Amino acid sequence: MKTSKVVLPNAVMLGEVSRFLGEGKSVIIATKGSSMSPFIRGERDSVELLKMPDVAVGDIVLCQLTPGHYVLHRVNAIAGERLRLKGDGNLDATELCTKADVCGTVTAILRKGEKRIDCTTPCFKRRSRIWVGAPRIIRRYALGIYRRIKIL
Repeated sequence: MKTSKVVLPNAVMLGEVSRFLGEGKSVIIATKGSSMSPFIRGERDSVELLKMPDVAVGDIVLCQLTPGHYVLHRVNAIAGERLRLKGDGNLDATELCTKADVCGTVTAILRKGEKRIDCTTPCFKRRSRIWVGAPRIIRRYALGIYRRIKIL
């Protein structure tokens, strides 16, 4: 039996993903774009999402910024109910949202749909903190090299 691929607009597909997450279900979605490089490579990796009871700095979250506009970025800072998000591959751009805008948290990254990387382990969280905490100039050059040779 031949498997077919259905492509839906993000607003439609992620709206349904958000609904499933709200029902307590785990969802796996394919990723697009390069804003989360080097941890998540669009078109290659998928992520497993789950609605978590709370959000912490360092978590990668799926967030609805405005109706129909979703991002999958890392939480950089929390001030009360407000979150600042930033993609690992972005040097400057950030987004602001509230905890209520968070649809789900990435619990695992699936490399090429096969190798499962648990995002809840201390090792993964440590690697993430090192990357996020690196000086901007280091991240800039590391991202430049990464994008040219795609080593990960």
